[in-house]
Amino acid sequence: MKTLSFKLLQKKTAVILFTLLVIINVKAQQTPDFQYTFDGQVKWMLLTHTGTVLASTGEALVGIKPNTNDFLFKFESLKKVKEENLEPIPNTPYLIVVPKGMLNQGHISVIDLIKGKIVFDSKKEKWQGGVTSRHVIQPNMMLVVNGMHKEKGLGQFKQGVGLYDLKTGELVRIFERKSSNPMTGRPDIMGDNIIIPGVKNIECYSISTGTVKWSTDIKNATSIMTNDITKEVYAFRTKGTNTVVYKVNATSGSLLWAEGNKLKGAINNIKFTDHGLAIVTNILGSGKKGLVGKIANKAKGSGTSKVYLLDLNSGADMWEKSPKTKGIINHFYIEDDGIIFGVASGGINKLAFDGTPLWKKPHKTGPSIQVLATVPKGLLYISETDTDILDINTGESVFGKALKYKRSKAVTSTYDSNRDRFLLSCKDGVYEIDGNNGEYNLINGDIKFEGKEAPTGIHVRDNGILLSSDQNLQMLNFNGDKGWEIYHRPPGKSAVGAIFMGALAIAATTVAVSESATAGYMKGSGVPSYNSTVRQHETNAANAAAIGDAAFTEMAKRFKATKATENASFILTKIDGGVGLIKVDKDSGETLDEILVKDKKPMYEIDDVEGILYFKSKGNTINAYKLNK
Repeated sequence: MKTLSFKLLQKKTAVILFTLLVIINVKAQQTPDFQYTFDGQVKWMLLTHTGTVLASTGEALVGIKPNTNDFLFKFESLKKVKEENLEPIPNTPYLIVVPKGMLNQGHISVIDLIKGKIVFDSKKEKWQGGVTSRHVIQPNMMLVVNGMHKEKGLGQFKQGVGLYDLKTGELVRIFERKSSNPMTGRPDIMGDNIIIPGVKNIECYSISTGTVKWSTDIKNATSIMTNDITKEVYAFRTKGTNTVVYKVNATSGSLLWAEGNKLKGAINNIKFTDHGLAIVTNILGSGKKGLVGKIANKAKGSGTSKVYLLDLNSGADMWEKSPKTKGIINHFYIEDDGIIFGVASGGINKLAFDGTPLWKKPHKTGPSIQVLATVPKGLLYISETDTDILDINTGESVFGKALKYKRSKAVTSTYDSNRDRFLLSCKDGVYEIDGNNGEYNLINGDIKFEGKEAPTGIHVRDNGILLSSDQNLQMLNFNGDKGWEIYHRPPGKSAVGAIFMGALAIAATTVAVSESATAGYMKGSGVPSYNSTVRQHETNAANAAAIGDAAFTEMAKRFKATKATENASFILTKIDGGVGLIKVDKDSGETLDEILVKDKKPMYEIDDVEGILYFKSKGNTINAYKLNK
């Protein structure tokens, strides 16, 4: 064990200790695998989901590609960009930059982080004062912007909607709009058609010719959603805290529903089904104003969700009485025989497509259902207080008993395929769960991580069960007995990455809502299998590869890549001589390497796919070290 061997080493001569520190210091300070020097001081850096590292000096925005010595790009036009100016588009190579300041109001740039190109610049594209709104349409990878555009050769600005192909950076077409009828919400594309919501109406344009095919008298729609498979077009309009839904004939633009269906709340999720349009809305607060409203909102809590199934022909709600959710729905799946949903505050239910309950009663669970997935014996859920496997047809516990534990914010689990069991880490310790008979056993009830941390990862290794957090590692044998354990006190880390990942999470939520409509027709659109992480990586890789663009091909490779650091963990901590990164073997706990970085408040990023540490060693220099040597 490295901690013991190091203590023994301390008992040896001071000469040996000094020699060791000199070797480590020389390696760290003089032999980075890659080095990047900037014209000015590096103000911030972060690793993006594409593997490209962004850095800003206040004079330019710079991109670094893994395993190269050269900058991927250096955009001097994007000066003084801050982390909060970045809006990543999940599962794509694109990043929207929205600089702040009086001179940049409304102006945006879109960067391809893999090709290293600006694929859209509102100033260069001559949008007067920038764009008033913008939307990325997936999977078409089209950027739609709204504003006043300067016409070629005329020197005049006209109201219009621009359509750009992000894969090439080329303008596809400008759709001219009357100044009194600007775009009001998110458009959508179906084949050669783009359907644009406006102040006065909704208009369908031919993308190839630019001509208007039809218009329909729906004012101030906030979003359009189409289904290429069924050739359906839906329009949504926010009205106060509620939503109105319309269905439009895709060929003529005529209203297929006599009037819009008024739904309580704001759209949370939408799925197309053969039985109707399934919609979840969130009803937040009481709707009352002033002091009374504040008191009512506080009493009401975070709000509730409501489930609708709208008749595809009439738009009428097919259910006489929507089920009470008593909370916000955060899991929503379409099965062959009905709809399964889970509520964030606790509870799972299943309804037939006619609205009748398929279970005798909703199944009560603990708060915050973190996992809802299928396993061979049924429907597995994991909440902050309990775990069970339910019969997906009845909603009853398959084995008649749930595993209950102390409320745990950090609950993590994995499947041990060699022993055919689930492993779960919570406040009680580590449980094993037999998926065949429901038997569970607390194999270790004495897991105490230092530094007020709790395990956030549990992994089955060849020689045991590894628990991990930012600063702790602990190995148990397969019976749950403690082996080695390691803790290194944190020195502190820049919040840049956290800000970026927060923005990515928000963007991912937006994409999930906008793209969820087609999910009802996709194979495997029901409750996912337990191995959801691998499944998601595979899905992302397949989707990226299907785009047929060089940047997406690289994204697909990254999604599919085995982590280069899968056999080692890296912990930043204080070491002799300053602050350093310690490389720890996940099987033995041995310290394999130390990289001294000295900085008391280090600015660093670790790419665990490529296996690279990026560290700002000086004010204007970033060093990169390969970690998988």
